[in-house]
Amino acid sequence: MSFVQWVRAQVDRHGHERSYTFVEDRRGELVEQDRLTFAELDARARSIGAWLTGRRMTDQTVLLLHPAGLEFLAAFLGCLYSRVVAVPSPLPQTDPRALERAEGIIKDADVRLVLTDSANLDMLDAWLRDVGLDGTVECVATDALDLPDPGDWTMPRMGPDTLAYMQYTSGSTSEPRGVMITHANLLHNEGEIWRAIGSPKVGVGVGWLPHYHDMGLVGMLLQPIYAGGDLYFASPIAFVMRPALWLEMISRYRAGYTVAPNFAYEWCAARVTDAQVAGLDLSSLRFALNGAEPVRTGTLRAMVRRFGAAGFSEKAWAPAYGMAEATLVITATPLGHGPTVRGFDVAALERHEAVPVDNPGEGVELVGCGRPISMSVHVVDPGTGTELPHGRVGELWVRGESVARGYWQREEATRDAFRGRTAAGEGPFLRTGDLGFLLDGELYVTGRIKDVVIVNGRNLYPQDLEEAARQAHPSLGAGAAFGVRAGGEHVVLVQEIRERGLDAPAEELARGVQGELARSFGLPSMSVVLVRRGGVGKTTSGKIQRSRTRDLLLNGSLPVVHAELTAAVAARVRSEGV
Repeated sequence: MSFVQWVRAQVDRHGHERSYTFVEDRRGELVEQDRLTFAELDARARSIGAWLTGRRMTDQTVLLLHPAGLEFLAAFLGCLYSRVVAVPSPLPQTDPRALERAEGIIKDADVRLVLTDSANLDMLDAWLRDVGLDGTVECVATDALDLPDPGDWTMPRMGPDTLAYMQYTSGSTSEPRGVMITHANLLHNEGEIWRAIGSPKVGVGVGWLPHYHDMGLVGMLLQPIYAGGDLYFASPIAFVMRPALWLEMISRYRAGYTVAPNFAYEWCAARVTDAQVAGLDLSSLRFALNGAEPVRTGTLRAMVRRFGAAGFSEKAWAPAYGMAEATLVITATPLGHGPTVRGFDVAALERHEAVPVDNPGEGVELVGCGRPISMSVHVVDPGTGTELPHGRVGELWVRGESVARGYWQREEATRDAFRGRTAAGEGPFLRTGDLGFLLDGELYVTGRIKDVVIVNGRNLYPQDLEEAARQAHPSLGAGAAFGVRAGGEHVVLVQEIRERGLDAPAEELARGVQGELARSFGLPSMSVVLVRRGGVGKTTSGKIQRSRTRDLLLNGSLPVVHAELTAAVAARVRSEGV
């Protein structure tokens, strides 16, 4: 079966009873800007699909550059309906990095057609002219087309192995790569999510995630039409500008589930006012998936402390682990289970061993990312390929129907990532590049192999350093910890600082961070660089770009407020900056 066949069966089943609603924030009030029932969405997708078929776009790649809203969803489904390979991407507008990314995707995916909306058509046409692509790439506004009648659409031949779309990775560790997702991959992963949230017969979801990221596309936008539920969603910009909007949507529409990365919950806990909390009722929320980045215990406690009186339950908190190469979800916390938080001995973790401690405050606290639903997760020594027992840290290898076909036109990278075999010959596995361990059936993720800093034989996980530093002072924001080679490996932490309202000199704050990390991790000699907000490199999905931040430090491009550098690191920075 294809995903299109599944969707059309859901349309037949639910018709005008289930719908998607796009919500705007206007002067602090929720306004339902646009709404499409399943039947209306299907009709529009069939019209767009018929138009694409008439353009002979079958099996071709099409780049989707839409703002948040229902037009993107109709265009995306229209591509699937016509066996066109959809490539969702951020609307570039004026961000130089987004413009460069979109140009790179066009060239990498051999795109000849870009779909957008009429509000952004002129801007994109001008951009394509500026980069010299206007002669080979056509840009069309789907909301301004004279589309065929939905009845003109006929379903092309497609099946489980047909390529559905390409999800370009966000590029936290390398250049973006197009992950090839088949209809079977998409169907399987939507089923995984549906089972994680309790297999509801009827459900209401809310969200605001970007539609061009795997969590926003698979976890937020496509899950309702797979499961037969309603979705109310807003734009990411609306959420960032007024995070209470998200919680107000949960409260008003009695949502049972939502999905977001850790920073979003943290943003709510810090930014929603007492007056806004007073009007909320979050008691309907039974499943709050937290994934895409490390899940922090401090965020959970802040959410319960801030919104517990409004009905937010710790049992709703559902940490998960996934990646684009596995469509989305690999492990998840089951509905009603609540998070598993345990403390582990720091010295043992540095030896790649997970040894629990009786008092979580005495070690490093880690949040479990749930359990595999039907996927198979193995912990493997990345050097030898030997499978490791529970309680040992190694690379996470994954097998299951959600694992994608590979990377678009990258045979070597596909072989390296998707064709892993253990020393015993078992496989193939998806090699995630992530480190972690299994204990009592729960998966704990400790970091990425490429990010681990090895100092005097010790394996230091950057996110542990970053989290400990953030707790040192309320004026500290995002951080990036990494190693710099200067006659040996030296630990460097680049930390964003909110200068407004700072109650201590920056020099004193930097030394305070050094002291906290020395106490917690036994690092008597390390460098701390305080930078202005935005100084730490991040992907479009908000993941920390440690290697990029390292490069900015070494070439002197960071917006430094104050730096406490060891002599060796200072010498390396001077030599690189010349």
